[in-house]
Amino acid sequence: MDSLKKDLALIFGLFLLIIGLLIFGRSFTSVGLLGPVAPAEQSPILEGTIPVEVKTLLISAQVASSASDHRKGLSEKDSLPINEGMLFVFDQKGAYGFWMKDVKFAIDIIWIGEDKAIVDIAEGIAPEPGRRDEELTVFKPRAEARYVLEINAGLSKLHGLQIGDKVSF
Repeated sequence: MDSLKKDLALIFGLFLLIIGLLIFGRSFTSVGLLGPVAPAEQSPILEGTIPVEVKTLLISAQVASSASDHRKGLSEKDSLPINEGMLFVFDQKGAYGFWMKDVKFAIDIIWIGEDKAIVDIAEGIAPEPGRRDEELTVFKPRAEARYVLEINAGLSKLHGLQIGDKVSF
């Protein structure tokens, strides 16, 4: 009888452990068991296409992390599907300015700080066809950013995005 009670207690304990891992397991990884990670390793290498989420907005963002990707931006696209965007990743924070050189459609530009909180938003930025480079408007953030997200114009307002909102990617 004692053996049966011990077995049931063990099974119940394992059941609670599994339930706990299912509920809280999203933030639990084996990396956390290894101790602190060196600062150079804390910044994830972002590439390809990744999901970006802010409030009710979910975007599949193409990552632009190289200087040539930054220069091209969205200029080679004729349009952007409603659920897609581009996430610019910089090595360090700064007041990165953006222009609409060769971009063919209106966008919202969202600057995101190192803590992944929105630091500024420029809404409804329209293309400036026929202008020379020196005539193009350069949009700069109010605060330094480490990431910049470009999405279709109007999505920021539609989803109620504001400075301070946390961004997940």
